[in-house]
Amino acid sequence: MSGIYIHFPFCTKKCIYCNFYSTTSLTQKDAYIKALQKEIIQSTDYLSDVPIRTLYFGGGTPSLLSIKELSIILETLKLHYFFDKNLEFTFEANPETLTLEYLKSLRELGINRISIGIQSFHDSILHFLNRRHHGEEAQMAIKNALNAGFDNISIDLIYGISERTGSMWLSDLQTAYSYPITHLSAYALSIEENTLLQTKIKRGILTQPREEQFIEDYYLLLEESRKAGFEQYEISNFAKNKRISQHNYAYWEGKPYLGLGPSAHSYNLQTRRWNVANLSTYIQQIETGFCHYETETLSETDHFNEYILLHLRTAEGIDIDKIRTRFGNEKEIYVRNYFLTIEPSHYTIENNYYQLTDAGKLWADQIAMNLFILQEDKL
Repeated sequence: MSGIYIHFPFCTKKCIYCNFYSTTSLTQKDAYIKALQKEIIQSTDYLSDVPIRTLYFGGGTPSLLSIKELSIILETLKLHYFFDKNLEFTFEANPETLTLEYLKSLRELGINRISIGIQSFHDSILHFLNRRHHGEEAQMAIKNALNAGFDNISIDLIYGISERTGSMWLSDLQTAYSYPITHLSAYALSIEENTLLQTKIKRGILTQPREEQFIEDYYLLLEESRKAGFEQYEISNFAKNKRISQHNYAYWEGKPYLGLGPSAHSYNLQTRRWNVANLSTYIQQIETGFCHYETETLSETDHFNEYILLHLRTAEGIDIDKIRTRFGNEKEIYVRNYFLTIEPSHYTIENNYYQLTDAGKLWADQIAMNLFILQEDKL
């Protein structure tokens, strides 16, 4: 199973929390599309010769692409890659761009999963996050997607926002689950490097998000999601009727994928590479034939650390038998011994899988970092 990710690096407005690479100027959009087409052709040998199972357009704001521009990109992809008949084709979009006509055209192009960046249904919170849409537009986007025939709809929400009360967060969740969506991605507001949020906190314009609210919001998220029949299959992701994101789950399972566009990452089981995170440089290097990416070969320690980091976040958890067969007896003992040192209420052991509890998931990053092995460490 392989996947392709396309990074569309354009937004009309930069969200306060976002550290993904993007630009608010659309002047180079045509040049980007031409460079992307060339990269699509140049990268055909990166993945093994197997059908592409998932295709994901992310960003940025891919819904700033016109249907004609999107068709051009898809035609180039279809000429050079073979797609599985059960392809999961996800398209990220902002609510203000999702007219019924546009969504119907997306369906006609073969897109069968829509991911809508809503974040909140409250106008005051959307204003705080520097989003362009309003709460009514967010709800209309979901309705339009349903009317256009989408039956696999994912939305994004953000929690742990100090400016939002608990009742507002409850309202956001209840509004989301009042629609027949199949998937929810819910992320805690974090302070990332080089974001407007970090700048405003450093200048004293905003206060640091409160840990207490983050925890309260997290438990409310779990409660309301279970009431609505959604399963938490990864710390930030919830699905109904097993409609998980096949594309993202393949990342967590360590499957190969190709990333195209500026700042996109790729992985082919042995090496990882990442494209230059600058649109002008990306376009110039593609056009002139210079290498537009950096590459690293992963060591056994890298593979171990990535397995721990990714699988610890999933409902499945860490397979201790796989640790032994893939990485050796010493690492199995190392993992078992580590879990003996942490709070027993933070994990369970089921059929030789170490799984984090609701309380343990709050500490997932810390637990993973403590389990990481440095290159010079010896077990």
